[in-house]
Amino acid sequence: MKADALMSFFLHIPFPEQLSDEVWAMKWAQLGWLAEKGFLGIKNKE
Repeated sequence: MKADALMSFFLHIPFPEQLSDEVWAMKWAQLGWLAEKGFLGIKNKE
């Protein structure tokens, strides 16, 4: 899944698919915030 790949690459989480749903959602929100602020060099599709 693309979201897991982004999480693994940018947040250095080796196996994001093994996170609980709650933790995965929090990490996904963190990625969204980082992308929104321009820290990742990628753009959010909205």
